[in-house]
Amino acid sequence: MKILVTGFKPFLGEKINPSELILNEINHLNIQKIILPVEFKSAFEILKTEIQNQKPDYVIMLGQASGRKNISFEKIGLNWIQTVNSDESGFTPAVGAIQNDQALALMTKFPVDEIYQKLKSENLPVEISFSAGAYVCNDLYFKVLSSYPDLKSVFVHVPLLPEQLRVNDDRPSMSFDKMVEVVQIVIKSLA
Repeated sequence: MKILVTGFKPFLGEKINPSELILNEINHLNIQKIILPVEFKSAFEILKTEIQNQKPDYVIMLGQASGRKNISFEKIGLNWIQTVNSDESGFTPAVGAIQNDQALALMTKFPVDEIYQKLKSENLPVEISFSAGAYVCNDLYFKVLSSYPDLKSVFVHVPLLPEQLRVNDDRPSMSFDKMVEVVQIVIKSLA
């Protein structure tokens, strides 16, 4: 059983990205890890090369979502980009479909419901989400779902870390240890 896990570098002025830190913390025999740039054009190309080389059974893509209080398992990827923020290369995409010849949304074949139920039964802070946003995370997820329809892939958004909050910042956050615990359980469940 091969599992490929990805995280992202910091973006939009942040100094850290919890998805990158989680990746640095997890170690299992059956996983490959890769840190991706927060860039529309290159993130998928880098991941595509890894998928072709590694031929994983599962792909777990991790990313940060400011404003989320739980770890969110994204059930679908939307065929849509809409952002006013440039990516880390300075590129700002036009609003519109990611791929004109594809459906508006694609659903993952990853066992999201089963994993969610397992984590919920252990009272862990998780949820199922139906929107991975309209920025690089969703762009990457949709392209993976579209290009590899039989691959069991999922995008997982994690909240901010407490140290990312600014003074009088009321956005939710989660401890790093809790994030790592959830990701470790997911990987062990698959293996």
